[in-house]
Amino acid sequence: MTTTTSSVNDSSNTQQFEILFATSNKGNPLIICDNYLFRCNKTTASKKYWMCTEHGCGVYIHTSLTKELICVSGNHNHPANPDQLEAKLLRDKMKERILAETIPITKIYDEEIVKANLSKGATAILPTV
Repeated sequence: MTTTTSSVNDSSNTQQFEILFATSNKGNPLIICDNYLFRCNKTTASKKYWMCTEHGCGVYIHTSLTKELICVSGNHNHPANPDQLEAKLLRDKMKERILAETIPITKIYDEEIVKANLSKGATAILPTV
């Protein structure tokens, strides 16, 4: 997972965004920007186009192929779900460790849960062993 902080110039002001690059369950690239999740919609020779993963939301992001933020457009028609994203990032970290290490899965799960210091909402989302 990669973290990038970028600024985008609007017509009247400059906005600062923190962007995390992640991977979906199927191995596709994802962006997490301001607690919203985006999936890659299209790639051209110079840009990547990202759409909000929420059905019916019209917000999109453009990045360069080197992961630099170019443009953020639109307003979300749904609230952000930071607990869901926190749980997803933790699951991704667990998957990486499970694939790389020979430690039993339940031990990795327990270690990561203790290290994560999750919010109550994110804890409720994660399955228990």
